[in-house]
Amino acid sequence: MTAFANIVALLLAAAALYGMQHSTPSYSEILSPVAVPAAQGKPAQTERFVFGVAKVHLARQLVASHFGEPRTYTTSGKWLVVEAAAKAQDRSVSLTSAAWRGPSGLRFAMSTRIGSTLGLLGSERLEPGIPRPVLLVFELPEDQIEGGTLLVAETAVTPLSEQVEIAMDSVPPENRYESLTLARGGRIMPWSLEFHQ
Repeated sequence: MTAFANIVALLLAAAALYGMQHSTPSYSEILSPVAVPAAQGKPAQTERFVFGVAKVHLARQLVASHFGEPRTYTTSGKWLVVEAAAKAQDRSVSLTSAAWRGPSGLRFAMSTRIGSTLGLLGSERLEPGIPRPVLLVFELPEDQIEGGTLLVAETAVTPLSEQVEIAMDSVPPENRYESLTLARGGRIMPWSLEFHQ
């Protein structure tokens, strides 16, 4: 009888350990950013900043200035260009982390091929109460665009900071182009876009 009780106790302890192992969050999950879910077209508000997506464009190739000369950038997938606006809440902040999470869970960082000017996210500090236009440019495989989520945070390395997670709509047909030209704009809008079907 004692041997049977010991076996039952051992099985219960093993089941408890198994349950704890699979229900306890991992170290990376404990220190991951706090998700702030949002939808496209509505401002997402965190404790330190507000972020909203205005327009989304999709193109096969991107043309941008490189040392004053236009340069054509191609990709094996598509270029996704997100026009957005952001502002700080009560003190200055810089948003330096943006990623695209595809429907399969794969993450893609912003493209660094076109430089850091023209109002790209991270190029300017945000001030309280002053909305600033920001641009995000991604190179994405075609099967990772529909059903994707835009992730924006102050930085990718600060544990427990807030991260906006915007569920993105499908890109409408009128915003899909063969080529998109990204040019320098003025003081209010740092960039201008030209579209070619």
